[in-house]
Amino acid sequence: MNTPLHPALRGTATPDRARLRGTRPSRLRMIATGILVGALAIGSTILGPTTAAFADDYPSWDDVQAARSSESAKAAEVDRINAIISDLQQKAAAAQALVEQRSAEDEAAQAALAAGQSKADSLAASAATWQTKADTSSRQAALIAATFARSAGSQNITSLLLGSNSSEASDLLSQLSSMGKLSQTISGIYDQAKQDANTAASVSAQAQVAKDALAGLAAAAQAALEQAAAAQRDLIAALNEQSAHQEELNAQLASLQSNVATTEAQYQAGVEARAAAARAQAAAAAAARAANQGVSVGPVSDDQQALAQELMDYVASGQFRGSYPDHIFEISYIAAGQSVPNCGIDTVILQAMVTAVRAFGSAAVSDISRRCTGQIEGAGTASAHYRNGGGHAVDFIAVGGVGLNGSNNASINLIKTLDPIMPYGSGLGQRNCRTSAGSEPSLKNFSDFYDTCTHLHVDDF
Repeated sequence: MNTPLHPALRGTATPDRARLRGTRPSRLRMIATGILVGALAIGSTILGPTTAAFADDYPSWDDVQAARSSESAKAAEVDRINAIISDLQQKAAAAQALVEQRSAEDEAAQAALAAGQSKADSLAASAATWQTKADTSSRQAALIAATFARSAGSQNITSLLLGSNSSEASDLLSQLSSMGKLSQTISGIYDQAKQDANTAASVSAQAQVAKDALAGLAAAAQAALEQAAAAQRDLIAALNEQSAHQEELNAQLASLQSNVATTEAQYQAGVEARAAAARAQAAAAAAARAANQGVSVGPVSDDQQALAQELMDYVASGQFRGSYPDHIFEISYIAAGQSVPNCGIDTVILQAMVTAVRAFGSAAVSDISRRCTGQIEGAGTASAHYRNGGGHAVDFIAVGGVGLNGSNNASINLIKTLDPIMPYGSGLGQRNCRTSAGSEPSLKNFSDFYDTCTHLHVDDF
């Protein structure tokens, strides 16, 4: 979705429907270390330059082997590795704290901009109301004055009094008395009109001041948004760096503190063996699910970690993948039980991805939560991938090995599969693609909209 919208109109976070349901204790199954680390490392390539600095001289396995030559060298290398591990942890913690600070500043700036816009709009509306009231009063007074002038202005009052009998003169004096009161009424209306005009001018001046202040508020809000996004990218980079090196550093530390002289080849062989075992386990689990379910999707869990772990199994078995930019690492956080600021994925979206793989044997996605990756290009904070805390949308690019364009048979089949399980009013992209192709299906829960014909967008708004 790429409909530009001012940051001030960004949706506020709301409780997820599925998250209100009960959850069960997490079950930890073996996830391929190579796949997980790879997914996290890929994530760092989509985030662009960051300000986070990391160790540029990690110990090699040759360094570890050389350090075994003496107890002093071994102790020094142990201290070095421990310091690097501690540094990685501290940088990740500092990055998370900065995200929380920048996010709070961003929210405050957006709120200030929204309040400023509301004040300017309210004052402008009030000024218009007072001006309308002043104009109405002026027209009313002018109309009455014109009527008065027509009825009395054309006659000589003195001649009428001298040439009339007592009864006629009395009637004329009575009319003049009424006209005097009418004159007072006209004067009062004019005075009120002038007062209303003055009020309108005063309020209009206040409205202009409030409007002039919006530029500064908007600039501050944009700066806060960009700083929050940069802090988020730094956090993901720090976590990726930690994930990419933590296991190897721990292995090097264990080698130094034991009598086992591990080589780099042995370490890499162990990593591959664990990854192969995880792939085999994931493939076996997928085969078992397929055998039990046949062509049916079967019951889908509402436990976030279980859903994420199933998806990571599919990643390990090659049945589920991301494209550039790759958001799979967002799922890996949830699978590992790791809470990362701004990187949650709504249960319904996780269920949609699991359902797609089960129904078609494989699936690929290109976008999930842009808030997690600090992406504010394109539709920015108005994107369904960013709004309401992020993680409420997913872009499917393939199912069953067939690419999706929103209107081909694979797209229609995915729509028909997901439509019954999505909350009523959920968003579905690519309506224009289907309209042009004449393939628009009847929808029960989805509400579709225009989008580019390069994927199939699904959200649960």
